[in-house]
Amino acid sequence: MTDLPADLTADQPMTQLAEADVAICGAGPIGAATAIFLARPDLRVVLIDHDPADDPAHVATYRYSGGSIRWTWPDPVKREMTTQTEQFIRGAAADADAELGMIENTYHLLHTGEHIPALNVSATGLVGLLRDQAQEAGATLVDALVTGVRPDGSGHVVETSRGAIRAGRVLGAMGAANASVFPQVSAEAEKRQLFVLDLPVPPEREQLPHTIVPIGDGFGYVFVKLIDGQLRVVVGQEDIVEDEDTSGPVDHWKEILDSGLATTLPWLRDARVDDILWGVDTAQKTLVVDEPSPGVLVANCGSAIRSAAWLGRTLAERLALEN
Repeated sequence: MTDLPADLTADQPMTQLAEADVAICGAGPIGAATAIFLARPDLRVVLIDHDPADDPAHVATYRYSGGSIRWTWPDPVKREMTTQTEQFIRGAAADADAELGMIENTYHLLHTGEHIPALNVSATGLVGLLRDQAQEAGATLVDALVTGVRPDGSGHVVETSRGAIRAGRVLGAMGAANASVFPQVSAEAEKRQLFVLDLPVPPEREQLPHTIVPIGDGFGYVFVKLIDGQLRVVVGQEDIVEDEDTSGPVDHWKEILDSGLATTLPWLRDARVDDILWGVDTAQKTLVVDEPSPGVLVANCGSAIRSAAWLGRTLAERLALEN
């Protein structure tokens, strides 16, 4: 057995079976946040993930997410999840080196008349920060693709594209990719899309609230987001258009407009789509944990960016208790 260096990059060989107390498969918002709260000097934590830019199936969904966070919810669990994450992000934003692209804005729920505080952040920036903090806390980051997990005596062996890692406990936190390694997972996957429009964002539009528009049995949502250094108008939808094609983006913009969005927000009527951000996410937006075998936890949560700190703390507490 061998201990791993603090950061095992893709060009470093892993020639011997490495050993850890906890192996976390996936370094997105759930995995990286868990490593922050779990890592300590007497616990060897390994965070395993391949380059998120190499993601042809778009299962690293945070890279294509809206990054919007509000913490006013009637559901007390969602309220706790998002409040803890908002507080964590504000603390991180105090660090001048944290590139979070944070926008202080609001949500305007047209169907209830509510106008509530919110944040918008760069999801990739936040995940990068979480990874950095996990390593600073003592976790090892391994640049590899997880290919399987199998029992081994009192622990488990995580098979990766770089070699094997033996761990007492394993957390699956790879989003939609969890199902490829842990087929027993109960969380449902769904495709999500955001339409980046060609509309200008002059000063009088910069303070546009994150506007929620009820349409039939679903909702459209319109907001301003910092993308590649520019403020852009972005539109998403839930339950207006059904789209089970997870192989790539599909342009439903005209259908969304014609469903009633253009009637409520006529300034969108002549907009054109510049880009479609799409990904495969978990349908459930509260934590779903499966334990396919003793010592292995598989965690899924839709829109994990907005709940990352709560998810990490909750899972770290469970893993620490079960070690």
